Amino acid sequence: MSTATTIIIFYKYVQISDPKTFVALQREMCEKLGLLGRILIATEGINGTLEGATESIAEYEAWMHTLPEFAGLWFKSSPGTGDAFKKLVVKLRTEIVATGLSKEQDLDPNVTTGKHIDPDELKRWIENGEEFEIIDMRNDYEYAVGHFANSKNSTMANFRDLPKIAAKFEGLKKKKVLTVCTYGVRCEKASGFLKQEGFEDVYQLNGGIGTYMKQFPGEDFLGSLYVFDRRMTEQFTDKYMVIGECTACGSKTERFGNCAWHECHKQLLICFNCAKHAKGIWCNDDCMVGAASGVPIR
Repeated sequence: MSTATTIIIFYKYVQISDPKTFVALQREMCEKLGLLGRILIATEGINGTLEGATESIAEYEAWMHTLPEFAGLWFKSSPGTGDAFKKLVVKLRTEIVATGLSKEQDLDPNVTTGKHIDPDELKRWIENGEEFEIIDMRNDYEYAVGHFANSKNSTMANFRDLPKIAAKFEGLKKKKVLTVCTYGVRCEKASGFLKQEGFEDVYQLNGGIGTYMKQFPGEDFLGSLYVFDRRMTEQFTDKYMVIGECTACGSKTERFGNCAWHECHKQLLICFNCAKHAKGIWCNDDCMVGAASGVPIR
């Protein structure tokens, strides 16, 4: 067997009648193939990221495609590092991505979602000077290290802040709006939520930012793509500009650390030079006061 490894990211919103049994089935197959990573399963579908030997990943993909509800599942792959994950986690959840939406607000992306456009079409929009707005539906620290030029930062601390987004972008309700996220799963509900809130012309980037960057490396997207594994960021060309800025000194960096207030620990960009002072670096004044007093004020 080759020593090459591959990382795959995948999701699908589909009704799973017995998610508890499916969790056990997924865990058994991943352990058999020696795969590490994280899979979240709910009655609404599956959301996963795995790394393993390239041959084992191919076997996992082939197995998933034998399951009727996942016959057309799209796996987005990247070269592995061999240590992107420390362990395998397969969990049963109420949602495959926590949205913060109430039961009344929640929606089925198979019924309500933005119109999917492929990277080719987005490229045409950009090159033809189409009038549209990109809303980046990722967390603020993801946006900080890389984003599409002229895109709108959602400023979400995490995706559970989604219910606040509609009010923030009220002025875009009558405009053409494109939502983007890492590889697509968050946009399925984010774009649908905007439609539900009265946005009239909503699209989402099929396959997410990662798919666009693979097709058009070094074009239109500034910086690096944040990923939720030990790589922290993913690049698709050597010819890119670092745009992330250290929270403490403002120098360019793509190194992540954490807010020093133990009740927060939000991810922050902290350069190597400032890392030695990381115990005194906070994400905002509230956390600085909390760290000094020992009492959270938020």
